[in-house]
Amino acid sequence: MTNLNAHSSSSITYLKGQPITSLSVQDRAFHYGDGFFTTLLCLDNALLNWPAHWRRLEQSAQRLCFPEGTGWLDESTVLQQIGLSVFHFNQQLGLETSSYKMLKVLVSRGLPEPHQARGYAFSKEAKPLLLIQVSQQTEPLNFPPLMGLNQGLDEACYSMEIECCQTQACIQPQLAGVKHLNRLANVLARTEVLQKQQDEGIMLNALGFVIGGTQSNLFMIKGHQVMTPKLDKSGVEGTTRYQLFSLLGSLGWEWLEADITLKWLQTADELFLSNAIRGIMPVRKLESKLFKVDNSLKIQEEWNKWQLKNALVLKREHLC
Repeated sequence: MTNLNAHSSSSITYLKGQPITSLSVQDRAFHYGDGFFTTLLCLDNALLNWPAHWRRLEQSAQRLCFPEGTGWLDESTVLQQIGLSVFHFNQQLGLETSSYKMLKVLVSRGLPEPHQARGYAFSKEAKPLLLIQVSQQTEPLNFPPLMGLNQGLDEACYSMEIECCQTQACIQPQLAGVKHLNRLANVLARTEVLQKQQDEGIMLNALGFVIGGTQSNLFMIKGHQVMTPKLDKSGVEGTTRYQLFSLLGSLGWEWLEADITLKWLQTADELFLSNAIRGIMPVRKLESKLFKVDNSLKIQEEWNKWQLKNALVLKREHLC
């Protein structure tokens, strides 16, 4: 059995709303990374940008050929399990409802069927496992700051310095865009970032195209356009990235997805990153090149407003 909660007393994993402390070592997530996940922020028992996270769960299940029509993954079921997990977490830690919580919704294909031969192939009768991990968001995050909701904007605090990583983003069109459980390239790249004591690192693929950060999507502002790398061969389509498309359009920006080289990236007027937990993160410096952050800070502020306005408040029946 694999211990799920040994790393932190303020992080608890739930199955069907009940805490669990271990997972079978026969689970396909452990053997093959056979599954997917999404990570979101919960504030005041409200889920931020929930529609994009639900879209990710649905599309990931389809892309990875998880069983359909069995009722294991429908929105009401997932919200019920999230609500129960949040309720029990608040009770166990004695938290106020206004605390920040990070939720990781993790789906594994589960245990192999008893008659199934060992190996990569999965059975159509596989029964997926839906886990909800809840963490108290109190310690400093890898990215500063914690979204900056309802706070004044300060260029020195709300921008970061980044460098390029040696570790390349994997090229695999069949998996591109999916937040699957195989994240070893990001693990290695993130190690580089920490060793350099940087805020974040930029990953390119073997074709020489910029893909994004180790745990973020990347955007460049040039004139009236906001450009972001294509994710048809590499990378993950972030939930913030997905929702920004319509928000930026409403703010008058032109959206463009393109194959972006590092040389092109360095001609940007501004750069910013996005992440579901840390929001919009303006970039002050890439390698030795300095960038403005004025428009990025405005986009950050609009994103924070949008999230609060459109948050999905968990209903009473979800929380008990």
